[in-house]
Amino acid sequence: MRDMEDSVVHVYTRRERAEKIAQLLQEENPRMHISVTENIPAPALARALKKKSEDEKEKIEEHTSE
Repeated sequence: MRDMEDSVVHVYTRRERAEKIAQLLQEENPRMHISVTENIPAPALARALKKKSEDEKEKIEEHTSE
């Protein structure tokens, strides 16, 4: 899934989770075409993993600063 704020693709490591999210989104908007794929271009995957890493780092910093 593409983040509308920064256009980074969200990547799920577990297919079951991706399918569950896709099904929920499809129910919310039946006109939208939503599918799960394993064909992710390398640059998109790299950006997704970088964002995930940065988000996790921010959560850790927030947690330790409390």
